Amino acid sequence: MPARCCRQKAEWAYSELKALILYAHYSGFDPLSLPGSIYGAIGLCQFMPTSALTYGVDADNDGRIDLFVKTDALYSIANYLREHGWSCQMDRASQHKAVYTYNHSNVYVNTVLAVADKLKAKPRKK
Repeated sequence: MPARCCRQKAEWAYSELKALILYAHYSGFDPLSLPGSIYGAIGLCQFMPTSALTYGVDADNDGRIDLFVKTDALYSIANYLREHGWSCQMDRASQHKAVYTYNHSNVYVNTVLAVADKLKAKPRKK
């Protein structure tokens, strides 16, 4: 069992490394200069590199997907959530399910949804 687990983790890490190199290449970054979490997540939305390649959006039309730029990061996370079932008129359980695909932690999902509720309730400046 430990050998199989180790092999699975190594394969996962290798695929993320390849995706990071591709993401950096397509977006014109030096892969060694990209800051990331201890697990390899990058950008404001903390995408894993495979997710950055799949769901990243060049929202500001500057020719690259820069997950450290607010516009690209927000459009990218919206793209991810939409592709995982998010829609404007959905119940709380469906919202939970969509966010859970991003981070498999109920505490994380509940926190994100609670912050979203607070932001919705906050009066907007005119």
